[in-house]
Amino acid sequence: MAARISDEEATRRRIQHRLADRYLNVLENEEEEDRKQDHSKNNNDNQQIPKRHVSAFSVQNVLWLIASIAVFHFTDFYLVLLYDSRIDRMWFNVGAGLITVTLAIAAFLIVWLSMVKKVSSDDWESTYPAAIPIATASFIAGSCCVIKSLWPVWGILTPPILVTLFMGVVVVIAMFG
Repeated sequence: MAARISDEEATRRRIQHRLADRYLNVLENEEEEDRKQDHSKNNNDNQQIPKRHVSAFSVQNVLWLIASIAVFHFTDFYLVLLYDSRIDRMWFNVGAGLITVTLAIAAFLIVWLSMVKKVSSDDWESTYPAAIPIATASFIAGSCCVIKSLWPVWGILTPPILVTLFMGVVVVIAMFG
């Protein structure tokens, strides 16, 4: 019995040493690569390294787009908004107004400040510190109002339907904007 325990102990130690050697080799290789990158970075301080462009046409974006098109089609979203009498129009109009405030602030920041005035997006908060918090608060309040107004139509499915449609709009803007 004692011989068996010592054999198991020896096997366990051999495996631990092999694993430790592997991990130490990986760490040493990573440190050497970091040193090489730092050395090449120091030599190329005056040269700009081009940033890698990430495509907006990723699998996730395409799936969000397909899901939002399917939700829009199968829920008859446009017709429901126009003609369904179950919608609480007061809450819907308040929510639409608040979301319009968000879109107006976004248009101001993106079009006017970035494109016309040439202000960097990093400087938006210092130039207009209240713009982003107001846009965020109005979007959250507007979303809650729209969910409340459409709840009688789709019930518990209202938030997932609206989130899917919102993500579809965001993906379209990211892909083609």
